[in-house]
Amino acid sequence: MVRRVRKSFVLALVAASLVMTALSLLIGTETLSLGQAWQEWRAGLSYAEAPVLGILVQQRLPRTLAALIVGSGLALAGCAFQAMLRNPLAEPYTLGVASAGACGAWTATVLIAGFGLPRAILGLSPVQLFAFIFAELDILIVYLLAARKERISPSVLLLGGVTMGMLANGGILFMRYLADPERVVMMDRWLMGGVDVLGFNPIKTLLIGVVPCMLILLAQAAKYDQLGFGAEIAAGRGINVKMLQVITFFVGSLLTAIIVSVVGTVGFVGLIVPHAVRSVTGSRHRLLMPMSVLVGGGFLCFCDILARKILPGETPIGIVTTLFGGPFFLYLLMNRRFTDWET
Repeated sequence: MVRRVRKSFVLALVAASLVMTALSLLIGTETLSLGQAWQEWRAGLSYAEAPVLGILVQQRLPRTLAALIVGSGLALAGCAFQAMLRNPLAEPYTLGVASAGACGAWTATVLIAGFGLPRAILGLSPVQLFAFIFAELDILIVYLLAARKERISPSVLLLGGVTMGMLANGGILFMRYLADPERVVMMDRWLMGGVDVLGFNPIKTLLIGVVPCMLILLAQAAKYDQLGFGAEIAAGRGINVKMLQVITFFVGSLLTAIIVSVVGTVGFVGLIVPHAVRSVTGSRHRLLMPMSVLVGGGFLCFCDILARKILPGETPIGIVTTLFGGPFFLYLLMNRRFTDWET
């Protein structure tokens, strides 16, 4: 059943997301004044001579951009996976992509310390490169498992992803056993996720990798609406269901792999945001997906603000999203009826 769109609530979501984005630039260890930053910029001062402008441009802006891209990408991928798998509990990490990427990062760390792996491969960090490669291997294996029959089975995709995630977690434990204590602490911090990036190079990586994937998924919105009536009906209306599944699976997983390789694991965004937005916009993906992009970025900016303020130091953002996502996941299990999602 298609819900009536609540325009006032949609506008409230848009406004809240924009406010969170602006606040993420201003809130931190040091409280910044936009007026002072504007004066420093008008005066033509260098960043060394303009402390407020320097913090704003060199530290806060990359962090906010990372939160926007990561939150938007994960929310959109979660929305697409829920539509494809017809499962309200599906999200980017359900298919084991995040765990596989984390296992790859741990493997690179151990190889650097114990086997002399170069600290740069083709100009890339081995941690990021291995995280990406392992995540892509996870995608390929799960797809091959699900595609053994003529028709790709959403349930096999989901179960295969969960199984691969468990195997990857076993690999992480093994690599932690091999690593020295100092690196264990460093990598555990990375596994908790964080958008506290240094400089704009990580932002370039996210823009080049994530944005094209998001555009491809957004282009499938009308097809997801047809798929909501069932695979047979969608096929009868001219939708190539198998191709749609392939595009969603690979593009959504690729998007997640890129994010994991840059910022580590940030869970539950792809679960929380689509459900929250769906309660306002209804299930029409031509509205649901763009709104999930906007709200996902704002939500992760909000979580990043909390991450800076919960403890005197800084709480990893993955912990903050888990504190929101865990109870929300249990709420879905206990209070939602899933009959409308069954295939």
